[in-house]
Amino acid sequence: MTFRILVPDAKIVDARLFDQAGRTGVDFDLTAVSSLDELSDDQVAACDAFCMFSVKPCDDAFIERLERCRLVVRAGVGYDNVDLEACARRGIAVANVPDYGINEVADHALAHMLNMVRGIRLFANRIQNEGIATGWNWQHGVHNRRTYRRRVGIIGLGRIGTAFARRCQGMGMEVWCYDPYLPSGGELAMQVTRAETLEELLGACDIISVHVPLSEETTGLIGKDAIAAMMPGTMLINTARGPVVDIDALYDGLKDGKIECASLDVLPVEPPDPEHPLIKAWLAREPWIDERLTLTPHAAFLSPDAVDDMRNKAIHLIADYLEGKPLKNCVNGQLLADKDRR
Repeated sequence: MTFRILVPDAKIVDARLFDQAGRTGVDFDLTAVSSLDELSDDQVAACDAFCMFSVKPCDDAFIERLERCRLVVRAGVGYDNVDLEACARRGIAVANVPDYGINEVADHALAHMLNMVRGIRLFANRIQNEGIATGWNWQHGVHNRRTYRRRVGIIGLGRIGTAFARRCQGMGMEVWCYDPYLPSGGELAMQVTRAETLEELLGACDIISVHVPLSEETTGLIGKDAIAAMMPGTMLINTARGPVVDIDALYDGLKDGKIECASLDVLPVEPPDPEHPLIKAWLAREPWIDERLTLTPHAAFLSPDAVDDMRNKAIHLIADYLEGKPLKNCVNGQLLADKDRR
């Protein structure tokens, strides 16, 4: 029997790469669409599994069209764009791929941190923009700090947060964490200091790195109140999900100096609105923000190895489940009784 897997990301995923999966019992329907609404009813109705590499919303209206689909896979870590309850009501399991790109994202967060504390981009820009005569000047490093024995606060000590923590510990930093879902003793195993509240963490550490999934609980987590609780001169890093940081509040925090620097790989809207005050000021290289904000285009996960892992893990997960093996990484299991599964 051959199972049909619908993948609406042919522009992102080279069809030839699927040949490396080594699975003969699956057939791929690869389509490039900018919206799931562009998929034909026949395509959607005929698939046994639906695999998303991008972050197109998979909502109730689309899920209603999945007549024979047994599994929706978000080929990535975040699955906030999939309506889990709508899938469960129709007996469709949902899974993700949480074990790819962990080291890449941790490295990216570390790179953002080092860029801020060592002034890498700042120095390079000054030399290029002002020339050797005035740009070649170590005194431009107004944000430079020592990392050794400095406290870094990690919000979310999951896979990536832990990988980032280990890197910071290797540099001799004092690591704190805030994670209400971390089991008791988890901080002892990691040899980090646990803050009982977000405010405690923000008031104790002047470098903050965000590593939480997007949910109702974490949307806007770093907002006006959180920024008010921060130490003066805080440096903020977000490589998690864009809506976790309220960029209106971030604009105010940078403007009034409470936040000294921020480095973001993710934003609430991607690509960002160039007319948003924060983005507009940064693009215009206004002096007050030019050397205090760094943006990268949701690229923290990226490496050829990580892309291979993401693709192959997703394909094998799907094929295994359709062939009757236990499902890995199910994220709506609490909503879906075994007897109701398709």
